[in-house]
Amino acid sequence: MTPHPLHRAPLCRPEDLGAPIPDSPHAVSVCLPTWSDIIGYEEKEPRVMDRLRTGYPRFFFHPLVQKVRAVLEPKSGRDVLPFADEQSAKQCAALAEGRAVRVEGLWAACFPSAYLPAARAYWQHAGRILSSRAAEDWLTARTLASPDAKLEQALRDRLAGWSGSPAANISFHPSGMAAIYTAFEAVTARRPGKRTVMFGFPYTDTLKILSKFGAGVEFFPRGDAKDLSTLAGLLGEEEIAGIFCEFPSNPLLNVPDLPALHEMASAHGVPVVVDDTIGTFFNVDVLPHVDFVATSLTKAISGEGDVMAGALTVNPRGLFADDLPSTAPGGIYARDLEVLEKNCRDFPERMQIANRNALELARLLAAHPAIDHVWYPGLNPSPVYDQLRKPQGGYGAVMSFLPHDAAKNTPRIFEHLRLSHGISLGTKYSLVCPYVQLAHYHELAWAKECGIDPHLLRVAVGTEPWEELKQRFASALA
Repeated sequence: MTPHPLHRAPLCRPEDLGAPIPDSPHAVSVCLPTWSDIIGYEEKEPRVMDRLRTGYPRFFFHPLVQKVRAVLEPKSGRDVLPFADEQSAKQCAALAEGRAVRVEGLWAACFPSAYLPAARAYWQHAGRILSSRAAEDWLTARTLASPDAKLEQALRDRLAGWSGSPAANISFHPSGMAAIYTAFEAVTARRPGKRTVMFGFPYTDTLKILSKFGAGVEFFPRGDAKDLSTLAGLLGEEEIAGIFCEFPSNPLLNVPDLPALHEMASAHGVPVVVDDTIGTFFNVDVLPHVDFVATSLTKAISGEGDVMAGALTVNPRGLFADDLPSTAPGGIYARDLEVLEKNCRDFPERMQIANRNALELARLLAAHPAIDHVWYPGLNPSPVYDQLRKPQGGYGAVMSFLPHDAAKNTPRIFEHLRLSHGISLGTKYSLVCPYVQLAHYHELAWAKECGIDPHLLRVAVGTEPWEELKQRFASALA
């Protein structure tokens, strides 16, 4: 495999603060090289924020999106967010006490400035954002590219081959969170006014969707056998709209008993939605045990970190087999689709290398005297994971680890580890971040109560030569 520029020259030096990862105007990650930079980002310190040239597009308004907002020129006391489709603009506007308008081929949610936090919450959690490439095209020509149905079908066929799903059961969305939000809409429309369940500690925005946009959520943070037993009692007492989980979970890589969960849920007519972004199509086959599979194509499928996209797959034998969500006009923007199709051609080859690297690294860290704990499905694999693992599949490219005396040592190890310092995963190049600080900075005590240590480091392992990765970790841990 051709070496990536970030293999040899990762972005992790203090002078790299704010640099896009990778070096692209459409990068989805940004370099935060030091522990104080992480804190400064969360505290919105000008020293950090003024250096950011980009950021993760759901959390950070891309510079091109900001230019679109400026061109739309909201009136005094009002604000605006741009969207590619009418439905998203209307949903955002409704949450922000505003209205949706069409402007030269673009949709915009216009609302009082005081409601910007509510609009941003929709942008971040629901994930139905305007992509940077769409913003670029609109700024250039005041129009958006037309959908490419032939290319959409080609990519859908490719994903179907990897996932084992009929191509017709796969819909495209602007981000992985938009795919989860679409599943959320489907299950709550089926049982209006009913609560949902989050089984296992998830990526932060999934729980935010269930708590902010639904009728309430019952949260089982451990997602273990005890929680499964408690959930059985809840399903016998209350009508639940849907159960959401991850396989494996983020950031502790826990593996829920998906077959048992699905069997229990099916007995009560409750759909199960799983996010398989960390597990990937390549490694595991979760589709027979769920009703929806939501996948962030931004991550391992793309592998480059320069495009946002998501997919939602419907189990052809599940509760929604006859009611497939469609790819809306705000699906994957045409130019993003072109990039994604090219990026993902080597997905299986990349996953084989990343799987091997990650397993070696997990074993190295687990035996290292500086490390207190490592979370990785390949260490003492659970029977459930191995049951759902594909013949050629591995245990994924993501792991978390906790040093001894972590409050003191984690910042030092993070700053000395020669991998790119940015949030995301699934890229050809390795990424490391203090995930809990970035995802839960304002709720660290709550995260710790859920069993998530604030000082763990999450590593998304890439395709670098193993000996180079080994040396970099040995140096940082010395």
